[in-house]
Amino acid sequence: MKLKTAILFIVYLMPLGFVKGQVVKVQQGLVFKSGTAVRLGSVRVVNKQSKIAVTSNTVGVFTIAAIKGDTLQFVNDSYLSTDIVVTDLADTVVYLQPVIQLAEVVIKEKSLIQEIREAQKGYRKKSVFYTGTPHYYYLVLKPMTFIYENFKSEVKDARRFNRFAKRELTANEINKRFNNSLIKQVVPIKTNEIDDFRIDYAPTLKQLNRMSDYDLVNYIKNSYQDYKRKCFVNDIHKL
Repeated sequence: MKLKTAILFIVYLMPLGFVKGQVVKVQQGLVFKSGTAVRLGSVRVVNKQSKIAVTSNTVGVFTIAAIKGDTLQFVNDSYLSTDIVVTDLADTVVYLQPVIQLAEVVIKEKSLIQEIREAQKGYRKKSVFYTGTPHYYYLVLKPMTFIYENFKSEVKDARRFNRFAKRELTANEINKRFNNSLIKQVVPIKTNEIDDFRIDYAPTLKQLNRMSDYDLVNYIKNSYQDYKRKCFVNDIHKL
């Protein structure tokens, strides 16, 4: 692979390497992590025109044959790829944006489910149909049992609890992906904004299940733009 790259480099530097009167020269530069002074090694730099490829060294320096107008692509698995167009061949600085890792946030899921199951068992011990589903066959076979099982206070409580449990479990599933940690990574939201933002823009579980991580990031960005626009309009109306 090194031999192949060297041959391509030599060919590109030969007199035949003139393109529209331009002489092949060397483009040098430094690669940094965006927003920091951290230099990035092992970044693959590809000249899309000549197909020559090099890798930045341990201190982020790269050197590659190029002419004005060539497009250089910078690639690393941990960062978003970036393209630059060679202009004056002066030393250049390139900044790469880290890939956002969508780590799931665990919200004591097991504890929540266990608590719900324990509460449901408690209702069952009281002979309460905790699912809240009317058992209509009792209406024919045992009408008094039907009335008792569907109108006593424990049954009403069990039904309310079942609705609450469904809401909590759904919210827990949504919060695994659509959470404060991710939102703060994606948009420059303020601490005092995040609760209102999540209430107004939380996707349904059905919507969320259809979203890839990439879709979710774009959803958060677009939603935040809409949120800021509405805040601006509200501020104007208050004047």
